[in-house]
Amino acid sequence: MNRPGAAARDAAFAELGDLAYLDTATMGVAPSPAVGALREMTARWAGGWADHGAWEEAAEDARAYAAHLVGAAPHDVALLPSHVAAASTVARAWPDARVAVPEAEFRANLLPWIAGRDPDRVRLVPSPATTDRLCAAVDEGAGLVAVSSVQSADGLRVDLPRLVEHAHGRGALVYVDASQSLGVDTALARCGADFIGAVAYKFLLGARGTAFLAVRRERQRAFAPVSPGPESSRDYAGGVVYGAGYRLWDDARRFDQPLAWPAWVATAASLRHLSRYDQSDLERHATGLAGRFAAAVRDLGFATAPAESPSPIVAVSHPDPSGAVARLRDRGVRAAARTGAVRFAFHLYNTDRDADRAIDGLRAPPRSALRITGPSTTGSTT
Repeated sequence: MNRPGAAARDAAFAELGDLAYLDTATMGVAPSPAVGALREMTARWAGGWADHGAWEEAAEDARAYAAHLVGAAPHDVALLPSHVAAASTVARAWPDARVAVPEAEFRANLLPWIAGRDPDRVRLVPSPATTDRLCAAVDEGAGLVAVSSVQSADGLRVDLPRLVEHAHGRGALVYVDASQSLGVDTALARCGADFIGAVAYKFLLGARGTAFLAVRRERQRAFAPVSPGPESSRDYAGGVVYGAGYRLWDDARRFDQPLAWPAWVATAASLRHLSRYDQSDLERHATGLAGRFAAAVRDLGFATAPAESPSPIVAVSHPDPSGAVARLRDRGVRAAARTGAVRFAFHLYNTDRDADRAIDGLRAPPRSALRITGPSTTGSTT
């Protein structure tokens, strides 16, 4: 197995150059194999030699890679275009459930659970939404807990195995949004959650428009897809796409939705690249860098968000997050502004040097000699 760090960066992320990219929580960086696969795909498309069957085979490869990361069989995982689609699929199947969800949850894993649900059946868990507070919500009558493995805003990582064990002991279901840790989180494969949804464009380094929903086998036939289509029918594999006579897959493929072919080609290549690394090594690398960085910025006098378990994301409290992000960018460091904080996220292509430059950027004014120009960005994807 390969090791993350400088060698990984030099081999597959050379386009990063001197940039300290610490914004994977917003969007991961495409490895060179994904860029190459997308270029080849578009060239064939432009030349009239498009083969959507090969592109769908790539999506099947992505399904298998993602299934391995969550400890599931490939057909226990559905292919979807977004996390909203994944969460909505489950939320609409249990419309009367009493749901507990963190009040500061990113809206892709909040609105699907609360929109249209009787307010009396929603328990918003106050921040910080720790494992203890989520377990207490179950004790107070929640029948379904929806939570991120790692919180987008502050990097809080809950103890998923303990939460799931507690919830199942009281007959409650658990839905996990793993978008901010899938790929660097070994707990996901052993936590036993009923449902695990995740986008691929963050820590999986894939393309936007690709997402996964893993469903425990005993749950798969308990509900129907929200948006059934050709892909959710078991005869789709045989090429049957016309007529009213259809039968849903007996597994999680019943929740498949139409594939955005270019996005899945890129995502499959990214996951193939990630599979060259041991997930435990990636987790130790990302959380180790994050822990070292958090300790250093606290020594500078900054506060960091509460930490329950080692996390790849660190939120640093700051009176002017947007200004700090702009100054960091001037020093060749990419981070993200969040409410009251600057968010840093660490992954396989990051090094001690990246962390040190971010620490120096928080401590000192920008130096124009290190300025890295690039397209300005606005808005947020998580």
